[in-house]
Amino acid sequence: MKLLRAYLSFLDAVAPSLAAKKVYQVMSNPRIKKLRNFETEVLDQSVKITIKFKQFDIQTYHWGRASNRKALLVHGWEGQAGNFGGVVPLLLEKGFQVISFDAPSHGYSSKGHTNLFEYMALVSHLVREHEPDFILSHSFGSISTAVALSENQHLKIEQWILVTSPFSFKERLEGVRQMVSVTDRTISKLVDKFESDTQMLVEDMSMENYCAKIANVAKISIIHSLDDKILPIETSRKVHAQLPTAEMIELKGLGHYRILWSDELKEILEEKVAKIL
Repeated sequence: MKLLRAYLSFLDAVAPSLAAKKVYQVMSNPRIKKLRNFETEVLDQSVKITIKFKQFDIQTYHWGRASNRKALLVHGWEGQAGNFGGVVPLLLEKGFQVISFDAPSHGYSSKGHTNLFEYMALVSHLVREHEPDFILSHSFGSISTAVALSENQHLKIEQWILVTSPFSFKERLEGVRQMVSVTDRTISKLVDKFESDTQMLVEDMSMENYCAKIANVAKISIIHSLDDKILPIETSRKVHAQLPTAEMIELKGLGHYRILWSDELKEILEEKVAKIL
């Protein structure tokens, strides 16, 4: 990473357009993190089905009876379905069919250049395909779910639980700027590239925009740990301000990833899920 930061800092000074292209490539190649034993064991208990999405073979996972009510689990950027290994057994005990997936170039799906917008499109496709009763999302999966719900107003979702959430794509770019040590020169070129590729304005890529269109979810809860170093809790607080009927639950000492298999999250799900069955 140090060499990459130095290289990008040099390009930022002499060729910001090239620096933006290189940053775009970094953002298009998610890192894959090794799963823990219990996460792998839960995946091994699933029925695995591969589906085609654009140029990717997407690995999907199904647990429980197909006739049961459906829970869709949406992981974050550089995450994978196995990250929900701590909560899948609980949801099965509650009588759900549980469905999850590995996003393009994530987990056990096929690899290749991808981006945040392909991920959003996949989540929207899966929400339409499965019409879940309950959705549990983590990190970038939360903003992807918001997009999917805003695009599928005909669906009625009983409950959505967001385990951390970004607020806007602009904040994501600010995080990237700090991570790779480039200036606004490069970020401006990067914004131009994203807007050209997506035909969307970066200013519109925000939970403020997406949440305003969500009226098809009966109950919403937002969960975030105060010590999250990946996404500051303020991001979820700003999302909460856009979803005034949602419940905000602030925890301590669980960080960004450990929260997913924490006893605290299981206790919350035990209570919340029981109310919708």
